[in-house]
Amino acid sequence: MSRRHCHEKNYSFFSRMLLICTALLAAFSIIASMIVAYLSFRYEQTQYLKSYDLAAMNLSDAFASRYSSFQVLAGKFLSNGQCDARLCELLEAPSYEDVSPATRNYCIRLLADICLDDRYLRGFLILAPAQGQLYCYTDSRSYLSYTSGLDGLPLPAPFSGEALDLDTIGRLLAACNGADAGHNIFYGMTATLYRSPSTPLGYLIPLYSVSEYTDILSNFSLEQQNTFTITDEAGRLFFHSDPSTFLDASSCYTGTFHNRQYGFHVTYYTARHGLPVSSITYLIILFALVVTLFSFSLYYITYYLSHRNIRRILDGMKHFSLDDLTYRIEKPSERNEFTQIIDGFNTMCQELQRNVERSYVYELQQKKSELYALQTSINPHFLYNTLEIIRAQVISSRQADASQMILLLSKIYRTQINSSIFVTLEEEVELCENLMILYQYRFQNFDYEFDMDERVSRYALPKNTLQPLIENYFVHGIVSERQDNLFFLSIDSSYRQERLYIHLVLGNNGHPISAERIQILEEALKSDLFSQKDAVGFALTNVNSRMRIVFHNDCQMHISSGKEGMQFQMELFFPAITVEQLKESFT
Repeated sequence: MSRRHCHEKNYSFFSRMLLICTALLAAFSIIASMIVAYLSFRYEQTQYLKSYDLAAMNLSDAFASRYSSFQVLAGKFLSNGQCDARLCELLEAPSYEDVSPATRNYCIRLLADICLDDRYLRGFLILAPAQGQLYCYTDSRSYLSYTSGLDGLPLPAPFSGEALDLDTIGRLLAACNGADAGHNIFYGMTATLYRSPSTPLGYLIPLYSVSEYTDILSNFSLEQQNTFTITDEAGRLFFHSDPSTFLDASSCYTGTFHNRQYGFHVTYYTARHGLPVSSITYLIILFALVVTLFSFSLYYITYYLSHRNIRRILDGMKHFSLDDLTYRIEKPSERNEFTQIIDGFNTMCQELQRNVERSYVYELQQKKSELYALQTSINPHFLYNTLEIIRAQVISSRQADASQMILLLSKIYRTQINSSIFVTLEEEVELCENLMILYQYRFQNFDYEFDMDERVSRYALPKNTLQPLIENYFVHGIVSERQDNLFFLSIDSSYRQERLYIHLVLGNNGHPISAERIQILEEALKSDLFSQKDAVGFALTNVNSRMRIVFHNDCQMHISSGKEGMQFQMELFFPAITVEQLKESFT
């Protein structure tokens, strides 16, 4: 019982991670399904309310057109910039009986002719406040009704051209034709009638029927429980599609279109329960539940199947020890990832057994092989870049330059095929100069300075030590927009702890290097020799690795941002040793 508990404890991390991944997948499926279901619902809502929005826009356009056409209508009652003379006579008469029959008939015919041009213009109110008279004409009668005494009735402001809501028109019609006449049927607008702009005689109020807007709504397929209203900024009502119905805004979908030019709102209300839930939403919810159930089922199946193989591997690792290097885990019949792990474990045991049985009597020869591998790893990079430059010269018909570059390349590779892995500083600098000449065929915006003390030219270092640093400059350091790029190399000697050392400084004035990048490179250079990652400054780590293999801890490399206008600088210290001395230490 205790042994089983130990196994479960050992690989509980795998189980927990598998369970966490399953839970995350299920949570993601549920959240994604909720989001998609919400978006689907909003889409259905938008589609459902599209006809309401379109109807409200049509109402807004129709009501705005009344405002814009009202000035044209008012102009039909003017003559030479003044009120029509017969209308002025009607407004100035002390009573209806004092108006001549000819004036009455003229006014009735004028109003009737104008009403014929607009089927929703159903009549007019003519208001004479100075005389206390109110006349009413509708297309359902052929005469002017009349009332006197305007006490308590709303009077328009002169020259305002304001719109009159349903309630105001209803009160005016009721005063003229009886109680409740025209209530919630007509709205109007006021035009001031005058002989001169300073002396208003009265007001002309056209009666517009709200059937214009009910006819617009009848052209749309709308649910029965809905209302449309037109109101102004003060809340006055000009149209209500169903005055007998009241819908609470909290239980309805609403939409409002605001006309800022004329200052009115068109608002609609429709009951929320009228929006059906689509089958797509139900499918999305069902999909989320299925994915969740499938995820946890897959977890239990995977856990059960992996349980046996994990136990087999743990048992094998427990039996394996240095005292029993011949132990191997029995492979299962099926082929899967666990089989690959078992194969890898058995191979590791086999290699470990072989290495334990073999002594390290050829340590120096092994270091020599490692150094050669590091050196040759830079050759493909250099060859590829150089051939690209030569190809560009041939394409541009510069055969002489291409020929010279091939000659330089042959000199460089003649040095490469030399069996010796060590060269003098003089030979290394000559190789670097050949590289610089090659690169000058590609980049014409740089110069280089080599300064080497002749007394140190005979000392040695690994071959091609500086080549990756030069290539690295043309990849990362040179600034293509500048014409004064500079690459410099300085080599001299100094005594450190009573021993002669070579001091090599390499730098450029190209792209600057940040303090953070310097810190990363310094840490990489100080790390274990074989734990360095190529992704962290391949050129620098390559050089540093080879120099440390040859000179061990006597070699030091430092990176800085440079001095006196330089943007990058690398300093390298290593013992002054001849080629013969290095060869002897590696033999």
